[in-house]
Amino acid sequence: MKAVTRNRVINNLYLSTFLIAFGSVALASVLPCPAHTVSSDTSEEMTDKNKKQQENKK
Repeated sequence: MKAVTRNRVINNLYLSTFLIAFGSVALASVLPCPAHTVSSDTSEEMTDKNKKQQENKK
């Protein structure tokens, strides 16, 4: 492989790596985290209900 071709391939590899890394961080900043939108068992409402139930049992 010629030096010019090898240099071009390496530059394209670095550029594509940078773009993929930058794009993945940017995409994560734009899209909301699905874990915050799914109702889970440890929501604030559930923990409040559990605390009230424990206080009532005492």
